[in-house]
Amino acid sequence: MKFRLFDLLRCSCGKRDLQLINQDVVPVEFIAPLTKVMCSQYCGLRSFHIEEASITPEDCKECYGKEIREGTIFCSCGKKYPVHEGIPRFLPDSLRPDFQKIQRTFSYEWKMFRFGERNWGQDIEYRKSLFLRGMGVTPDTLGGKLIFDAGCGSGLLSMEMAQSFGMEVVALDLASGIEKAYKYNKNPFVYFIQGSVLEPPLREACFDYVYCAGVLVALPDTKTGFRTIIKQLTKGGRCFIWVYHPIDRKFHHKDFMKMTVYNAIRKHITSRLPISTQYYLYLTLMPAFLMKQKIELLAGRKQKKDALTLREKMQALFDMFSPTYQNRHTPEEVMEWYKEEGFENITVSDIGPYGFGLYGNLGQ
Repeated sequence: MKFRLFDLLRCSCGKRDLQLINQDVVPVEFIAPLTKVMCSQYCGLRSFHIEEASITPEDCKECYGKEIREGTIFCSCGKKYPVHEGIPRFLPDSLRPDFQKIQRTFSYEWKMFRFGERNWGQDIEYRKSLFLRGMGVTPDTLGGKLIFDAGCGSGLLSMEMAQSFGMEVVALDLASGIEKAYKYNKNPFVYFIQGSVLEPPLREACFDYVYCAGVLVALPDTKTGFRTIIKQLTKGGRCFIWVYHPIDRKFHHKDFMKMTVYNAIRKHITSRLPISTQYYLYLTLMPAFLMKQKIELLAGRKQKKDALTLREKMQALFDMFSPTYQNRHTPEEVMEWYKEEGFENITVSDIGPYGFGLYGNLGQ
């Protein structure tokens, strides 16, 4: 964890005067040039508000040359949040049973992932192109911008936002897969936080972009999640979300019956099973899947580049059959949410076989 985060973090009580205690801080290599002060309101390294004293880019270089491995973030309200293995853990005091299930579900899903592999059959170059198309931006416009990756999953795209586009990235996820992401991250401008998108521990109106793909649909109420994450957006900032299509013949004219059956199985059977039971259930399906895929490849009905590995298929099965919530919406419905919150330039920017994404700019 970087001290830089203290400028962006807040306690669930709303206060932002957070202090680090019981700290284990180690020096790390930092060679990136810094010509500007990164923080705007609070210097975590010096523990003072910036309007009370001045800081320089040299102070920031010193800050980025330190890494908080362990410690406790303390708020004056009495709440404490651990920093463990370099990640600040802003988890609620007690997770609701359904949120415990969400956490276990996606932790198991990312357990299937090996760092550097594809996600859902998509390599990182393809996911980067989806990000640019979904956001409606070009790489040259993103340098130095601050983005909130709300529900970062494997964290691989978060790292690429910084590495390929020069962005500063705050990546939050509830699942334990974030630990693997932190371990492999080499970019000092990516900050991982474990927490819920329904209670983001971040100050409001400070991000240029908010990106949330395939996360809100797994919450009890998608719209509530949307209204929560946009609070972190600056005026004129852009928010992108991706959600599922409804299961009807308009959006699933080729696989309507299959999706109807799959959804019924998830709703009434698999989502009610313990996560470990689901794991072994899906594992028993792998020989049949691999055989079917082999036949499709030999028959020319599937190209080799589209073939899934066993781990990728297990990840896909968890994603489809495990979630307690799998909300579905129409583009018209989601566009209304944006309009209600004062967004402009609302655009459906990505339409796929299973869902769609759209962005909008928060009105001035």
